[in-house]
Amino acid sequence: MQERIKDFLRSNHILTFATSADNCPYVATCFYVFDEEALALVFASDKDTQHIRQALANPHVAAAIHLCTDKVGLIRGVQCKGRFLAATERQKRCYLGKYPIAKAMDPSIWVIELDWIKMTDNRLGFGKKLTWTR
Repeated sequence: MQERIKDFLRSNHILTFATSADNCPYVATCFYVFDEEALALVFASDKDTQHIRQALANPHVAAAIHLCTDKVGLIRGVQCKGRFLAATERQKRCYLGKYPIAKAMDPSIWVIELDWIKMTDNRLGFGKKLTWTR
């Protein structure tokens, strides 16, 4: 994975997570941690939510992460696809290390193991795209 993409994933913390099951799409927003070792996004969400139920039924998911700016020349963001999985113990420790307040909620922790990313970075030129595939 290109270092520019890794830097972006490391420096952000909110993703929009998209699922679909039975021809019904759904999205949710979650705090995440980038697991550079596994090339995965680690996040917490209750197992009874619609997006987690859908991801358990159909593990092919998508996500988006972007900066909030109205300056066209500064637009940056990623669109990604991957597989939804339960987090490993190492990934759980990583998430709870960054968000220790979550321990009080005893959350279920999950990952999106990244398979494909398209990053837009207008600082490199208008509409400049970088892509990565596992």
